[in-house]
Amino acid sequence: MKQIKVERYLILLFLFSALSFSQDTRQWVSHLTGSLKNSHSSGSALVVDKSGQLIVTGWLTNKSTGVDIVTVKYSSDGEELKRNSFANAGIDKPVAIAVDTGKNIYVAGYTTSGGGGFDFVTIKYDSNLQLIWSALYNGSDNKDDQPTAIAVNDSLNIFVSGWSKGTGSGVDYVTIKYDQSGVEKWVRRYNGPANSTDSALGMVLYRNTDLYVTGTSVDSGYDYFTIKYNPVTGDSIWSARYNGYLLGNDIARGIVRNTNNEVYITGSSQNSLGNNDYVTIGYTSSGAVKWVGRYNSPTNTHDEAYAIGLYSTSRIYVTGKSIQTGSFNDIVTACYAQSDGDSNWVRSYNGTAGDEDIGTAMVGGTNPYIIGTSMGTGVGKDFILIQLNGTNGGINLTVRYNGFANSDDTPVALFSSSGSIYITGQSKKIKGSELLTIKYVDSEVIKYRSFIQESLALKAISIKLTQKPNEGNVCEEAMKLAYPKIKKGYVGYPGGMLIGSQNPDSASSYGWMRFDKGKSVSAYLPDTGSAKWFDLYATAPFVGEKKNPKRDKHNNHLAGELIALKVSIAASDAGVTPPTFGDIRFDDGNSLNPYRNKTLRQIAATADNYLTYGKYYSTVDWKLLDSILSLINHSFIDTLQIVCRDPLVVTGVNPIDSVWFLKPAIAPLLEPLAFDRNAIELTPDKFQLYQNYPNPFNPSTTISFDLPEQTLVTLKVYDMLGKEVAILLENEECDEGTTEVIFDANSLASGVYFYRLSTTDSQYHQLQKMVLLK
Repeated sequence: MKQIKVERYLILLFLFSALSFSQDTRQWVSHLTGSLKNSHSSGSALVVDKSGQLIVTGWLTNKSTGVDIVTVKYSSDGEELKRNSFANAGIDKPVAIAVDTGKNIYVAGYTTSGGGGFDFVTIKYDSNLQLIWSALYNGSDNKDDQPTAIAVNDSLNIFVSGWSKGTGSGVDYVTIKYDQSGVEKWVRRYNGPANSTDSALGMVLYRNTDLYVTGTSVDSGYDYFTIKYNPVTGDSIWSARYNGYLLGNDIARGIVRNTNNEVYITGSSQNSLGNNDYVTIGYTSSGAVKWVGRYNSPTNTHDEAYAIGLYSTSRIYVTGKSIQTGSFNDIVTACYAQSDGDSNWVRSYNGTAGDEDIGTAMVGGTNPYIIGTSMGTGVGKDFILIQLNGTNGGINLTVRYNGFANSDDTPVALFSSSGSIYITGQSKKIKGSELLTIKYVDSEVIKYRSFIQESLALKAISIKLTQKPNEGNVCEEAMKLAYPKIKKGYVGYPGGMLIGSQNPDSASSYGWMRFDKGKSVSAYLPDTGSAKWFDLYATAPFVGEKKNPKRDKHNNHLAGELIALKVSIAASDAGVTPPTFGDIRFDDGNSLNPYRNKTLRQIAATADNYLTYGKYYSTVDWKLLDSILSLINHSFIDTLQIVCRDPLVVTGVNPIDSVWFLKPAIAPLLEPLAFDRNAIELTPDKFQLYQNYPNPFNPSTTISFDLPEQTLVTLKVYDMLGKEVAILLENEECDEGTTEVIFDANSLASGVYFYRLSTTDSQYHQLQKMVLLK
């Protein structure tokens, strides 16, 4: 019979029920890519060990070894602690992860075999991610074998299940038991009655007594098929097959077990019209069917469940995608009573674009969490995190994540631990994609980070070096992302960070600063002069714009403190540090303090106004404002701990309740950097000299080149004999970005000429040919 492709979105091995309160703020985001430029990467699974450290496994694409399994350990605050890779020749990808009571780490995945197909690979690491052993499983037909789930019990036995191509048996369920040394103890294969496709897609383990495997198995059509094994011996205790309507296809994807030793299965099943419905089945401990729940949407079209969770012994939740009236696929979650399968409620989520929304994973509990993909308005797919009220299905919160490229962001796995939610998956970039991991916490416990003048004055190091980035790197990253260069013709041109209030119509009367790069900020700091307004610049009145000013021209401690505060806010807005820093409130309890109950953004804006128009504010207490900014800047400082290097992300330091004069944000900005991304003048990633235009030309042409960083350049023109005929630039400092130079050849005869661009340090040079035709 014709085989169909089984899509495995996610099988959760462990479902937790500890969370019952709202979480809505990102604590940190990690971005990982391989060494092959513009390649693809993705997260696959994650787990938290008993010490609260997060372990994520996924895959990266590297130059020399191709697609490799990578496993990373993070502290609770997001600092990357350890990393290890598994690289065979070809493709290596993980699918599941588990930890034992001793904090050993187990990863199940697949790797390219010598026969050209995929084999199971099971990897054991110690708590420091040092490899202990790895084991391969190659089925009898030497073709594709892929795991879908892994689990470990208290006796440190490891169980892996998935599917494997058999000799003359099609695709079979396969379940393997290893002991703690990696010795294979038993293998159990299941070949269905049709000798066709049997794919295990989910597994749940309870100690040494219960091991359940479920998936889809062909009889007359695809059916749900569930087996209970004895974990010690591998003997089959019972099995159950569910066949929906006639020859329709039924695919089980998720399984959970409650404390009564009952199991619940969910997936999709074709109805009498040939459309898929959610179908959820409860089994007793002996394998008898308790109940079957079927959800068919009001449109009577396709509905597919991908994940399942539970709350104690009372409720079952299932989620997936369903076509609803007036929209396309929505994330639809259904809740059933465990006792009899009665429907408690059904909740639909339709994203901002009213398009494709799919629930792919969940954790149960009093109030369940769902992750999925959701089309955003004017962008690609976003991560969506939803918390529902377990009693009535009401939506407690929704949090979206849209990556930098406004492209597709796809969550793959979800884990809850100690009041936090962790998500991993894939985020598309302009070119390629990255392994993305996010931690969400309740907004009142988020940890912030701030910066002081002295630390921001550090010179940034090369991010390519192995040494640790510093606060100068943070400044550069924050400036690049929060204060980018803006193209001419767009609001905000030319971009950069303003200190003071810009007033171009009165530039002869008032002054302000503009910094267009992080290293200019670092070079200006720290200011040590008295706190005051912009009165003088050197010995002249401070009027007009001062681009990348020099400290010896205006040394003002208040200006330096404002710069540090605005860099801290920018870093938070840009995701370099934890978000919402600019929206927390200052409250020292003094009702006479004019800055009390203002957000940090509002205080910064007030300081900008005072610096420019200070001569009109005779009652301003400059020392008070300066001391408040300094107090804020010193609130969350500590040694930098790195989450990831490219882009640079650093951890928070302390929660807000550790600072007596600061209070949580009441209404944080949802999109603090909501500028038109088409307006951003992107910095090139390499030196490039372009062909002149027009070419041939008469008498003038434009020569353009890209610089990834500010440098001294020389641009000269030569004739066919190599004689220098024109100097367009000589040791001239040019900013990073694109530079255009007009070449006027009125004095030259027709012919072929060459133009050469070089940097003063001779690290780069390039030659192009052009034709002058008179």
